[in-house]
Amino acid sequence: MLLGWRWGRCLGVRAYTSKADDVRVIYRGGPYMRKPYFYAAGACFVLAGLNFGLFIRDYFVWPLFPTDGAVPELARPSLRYSLAAGTVLFASLCGWYFVYAPSRMVTRLTVYPATGLLGIRTAAPSPSRLLPSAWTRRPFFQRAGTVSPHDARERLVPLRDVYRLQGSAEGSEMQVWDELLQGRHKDAVPAAMRSRLARFKLGASKYDQQDMLMLRVGASRLAFQLTARPDASSLAPVPPPRGLRGWWQRALRGATDWDAPRGYVASAAEQRAPRMRRSEPWFLDRAKFDQLFPLDASRYRKRT
Repeated sequence: MLLGWRWGRCLGVRAYTSKADDVRVIYRGGPYMRKPYFYAAGACFVLAGLNFGLFIRDYFVWPLFPTDGAVPELARPSLRYSLAAGTVLFASLCGWYFVYAPSRMVTRLTVYPATGLLGIRTAAPSPSRLLPSAWTRRPFFQRAGTVSPHDARERLVPLRDVYRLQGSAEGSEMQVWDELLQGRHKDAVPAAMRSRLARFKLGASKYDQQDMLMLRVGASRLAFQLTARPDASSLAPVPPPRGLRGWWQRALRGATDWDAPRGYVASAAEQRAPRMRRSEPWFLDRAKFDQLFPLDASRYRKRT
């Protein structure tokens, strides 16, 4: 398995580069929800936790469900303050998740073959930048890569340490074609695509057909998430979602990141892409993307 994994990685790099020093942007996308919505949700959790914690501190009584005519009494201070602190802590952790999540949502992937590095640009910089530099230089904060000197939102990681945790770039596209084939727009699916879909289903594992595409870097515990699902209207002549559903999708999804890396010259096809879709992910090549980042299914093996 390891030999096949390395061979696929070698083929993927060669497929993406023609010269040793060519820089290639292989993915562009946006977060599945705009950053202000994440921060607003996090603030709601924190404020709700503070409000409920103050209520517990001042008015928590025991027993909660009195029997035999017993009158509830105000709980002892140690219990009230402990429960209030736990409530505030739990709500703060939930709020921190929404604040931290954009820093793990990939908006651009750039391959730097000359150095063997992969640039992972996210929707927001890592919150660790607020810590002292003496802390961020420790190995714990370097597991997910080092911050690029030219872009605070981009992390540089060794390409050999990145693999797919679940999902597939090609599989996300095949899922949309499959939904069209099973729905009322099946006539819009060409015969060649039906054959390709059948071949994909025969060779793909269930881990390639997940709704989310996630990348993991080395020993980092938290994965990076990518938006990989295309719009059906961009694949086939079908109308885009309309009404409340279409409006909600347009209002919720973040815009695709079309910023160029330093010194990068985009191809003509890449330059035309922003005019086509505002919030749809873009891949240089979906099949080669999966080849460059093979799926590591070892975490799914049953332990004996």
